[in-house]
Amino acid sequence: MSIYYKIRIIFLVSALFVSAFFGASFYIKRVGHLQDIQKRYVQTSFFIHKYFRQSRRDDKDMDLSLFLKESGFRQLSDPEEVGNILKGSKVIMQRRVLRSKFKILRVKNRLYLFLRNPHFKILLEDEQPVKIPWQLMGWYLLSLLFLLGLYLWLTKSLRPLNTLQKQMHKVAEGDLSISTLSRNHDEIADVANAFDAALRKLESLISSRQLFLRMIMHELKTPIGKGKLLNTFLEDEQLALSYDAVFERLELLIDEFSKIEQMLSSSYALKEGYYNARDIIDQALELMIMDEEQIEEQVTVIEKEPLVMHTDFELLALALKNLIDNAVKYAPDHKVVITITKERIILANKGLRFTESLDAYAKPFNTKGHGLGLGLYIIQNIMEILKLDLDYMYSNAENVFTINVPGRMRV
Repeated sequence: MSIYYKIRIIFLVSALFVSAFFGASFYIKRVGHLQDIQKRYVQTSFFIHKYFRQSRRDDKDMDLSLFLKESGFRQLSDPEEVGNILKGSKVIMQRRVLRSKFKILRVKNRLYLFLRNPHFKILLEDEQPVKIPWQLMGWYLLSLLFLLGLYLWLTKSLRPLNTLQKQMHKVAEGDLSISTLSRNHDEIADVANAFDAALRKLESLISSRQLFLRMIMHELKTPIGKGKLLNTFLEDEQLALSYDAVFERLELLIDEFSKIEQMLSSSYALKEGYYNARDIIDQALELMIMDEEQIEEQVTVIEKEPLVMHTDFELLALALKNLIDNAVKYAPDHKVVITITKERIILANKGLRFTESLDAYAKPFNTKGHGLGLGLYIIQNIMEILKLDLDYMYSNAENVFTINVPGRMRV
């Protein structure tokens, strides 16, 4: 769960707690208000009963009108109006007071007191307005606005973090040209600026390495070119052909180093197409510094079923070349068997079982083998770029490497 979702949940829960608090306060205030109304209405009903029992008839209207006016009530005498109110009202509370039926009625925002006695019947309109807790509602709205403002302010503060995350993904994909410099003065800006400084240093190191490797490859091409030129003056034609083959192999190695350098620096552009696995293996054998007799003696290719795959021809050939080279180098009999099926390419050679996992051998400059320890490292990087799976197992005293080709890459 991302930090943005966590913040949303926190603020949503906070809003619910605030709503619950103000809802409870509103309910308590409403109950108190109803109790006050009930007390006032009961007192009024008692006075009306006392009035009808004790007052003289000549003074009744005057005394009752004066009391109702002071109490905030108005007596309704129009029979039609009284009938409409009694039919369309909502009963809030009803009880018996003395010998009368006591009801509190509500029509929209108006309250009414209705008393029915065997000797009289009266409907009073409460002229005091119904109290609406505007102040409480105002505080509730202000609290929600405060939470909303706090949420927007916090998410705005975290927005650079989202941008930094996207830029880091671009760096992981090999784009080192981005900049994460920030002019803000918070912890996210400190992280972004530190990451930018590390990125610039990494970019400088990669550029220095690329320049160094390219200078080496350039310097190697110069003596190779001179050697090929001098080779044309040799009188021994067989020796000249042998030297030409050596120089050609050296040029292939330099091209291979160039591809590896581009691949490791994430600047290699894939050239994908549909290719036959057998043609890719033949290209891998061409890259090996072995003559045809050695290849025929040490490498056996068995094509059980044709495999046509969508991949980068040169890059996969480079990976297979390294796999074949390792298999031939470390096998006691210096032989490898390559099997092609409809779904995979399998390389098997006799030898000792790996003492550790394939990932341990795929680390750069590992000391598990006898070389520089870069073969499997290069192979694993190529497999990741081409989105292929390389599996290892030991069966029948043989080390078996399998390149599994997903269905989407097969024809």
